[in-house]
Amino acid sequence: MTFKDCLCYRLGKTTRKLTKAYREEIASYGLTHGQFFLIVAIMEEDGLLPSELAEKTSQDRPTITGLIDRLYHDGWVERKSDEKDRRTLRIYLTPYANQHKESILNLFERTNQKFLNRFTREEWDQMQSFLDRLEQCT
Repeated sequence: MTFKDCLCYRLGKTTRKLTKAYREEIASYGLTHGQFFLIVAIMEEDGLLPSELAEKTSQDRPTITGLIDRLYHDGWVERKSDEKDRRTLRIYLTPYANQHKESILNLFERTNQKFLNRFTREEWDQMQSFLDRLEQCT
């Protein structure tokens, strides 16, 4: 086996290319790659707890807290007390974020589709199966 056959190397190289494609698209919003995907997750399901966002995005809780803090500071999200438990804070989009919702979701879809178009439906289903199996290794 050679270095280029290393799964970690190949996945890392691919991930860097995907990240770069998104970074170039999201630069005008002043969002980092991590912030962008968290915003998309919130746009998909507004009002989640930070722990639920961590689970949804496969991030650890401290990472999510830092991303939320920066998004809050930049006016993208707000924290609101849960109606049933005032000690609990839920994360919501601000009016500013909602103004950009359609364009951000379109950017997400367009960029993602650029890569998905490289696969047939059958190949993509197979790729998802491969990725699921890899995720189960840890």
